[in-house]
Amino acid sequence: MAEAFGPKRHSRSVWQLRPGSPVADLCLVIRSEGETVGSLRFWEVMLGAQRILLLGPLAVRPGERGRGFGRDLITAALDRAKGGPWSLVLVSGEVDYYPKFGFVPAAPHGLDWPGFIEPERLQFFELQDGALAALPPGPLAVRALPG
Repeated sequence: MAEAFGPKRHSRSVWQLRPGSPVADLCLVIRSEGETVGSLRFWEVMLGAQRILLLGPLAVRPGERGRGFGRDLITAALDRAKGGPWSLVLVSGEVDYYPKFGFVPAAPHGLDWPGFIEPERLQFFELQDGALAALPPGPLAVRALPG
């Protein structure tokens, strides 16, 4: 993780949403030639009054990027997540990377994020059709699970 994100990764506001354990069934690791080259985790967070998934971190070793490992992790994890109780996935990620998986900008929904964030980085993925249309008007607070 440090190799992919650097030593200051825990100072980013998204880490405030990850105080507990990740969703174990959605945490994936990918290996190549016996070496771990990437991993993906998800946490449950609150969006207003509902539980949704927070994707990330997605980490791929810098020397292994561009070989499809990140794509394979995201595709497999989203397929798994569709079988769960969540309607949405939220990511704080690269604006030009996540739309190819079906993520859309979250800015129109007026998210109240816990700290500094570049709003264009926030993106949603619908696990259930119509989940975005069903959201109440914003602002919607994104918070770590209580307790």
